Amino acid sequence: MAQRTVTDDSGRIWTCVAVAAPTKAGVAARPMGLDVTLACTTTSVAAPVSVTVGWGWEKIADNGLARVIALASPVPRR
Repeated sequence: MAQRTVTDDSGRIWTCVAVAAPTKAGVAARPMGLDVTLACTTTSVAAPVSVTVGWGWEKIADNGLARVIALASPVPRR
């Protein structure tokens, strides 16, 4: 399973993995063209943040992915 680590504008380091979608016999786990749900974690947020991104999420620019996660996450603790 693919994993990415990005840093948002607040300096939080996020590690994201794709949430496995249910599969059927003979069907790919993540067919091309379907959106993907990511579970992203960081030390300052208790629960994983869930975001839905396009199927090409592994190639999204780090800043863009970090921005999507930051918008979905709680306010950072200082």
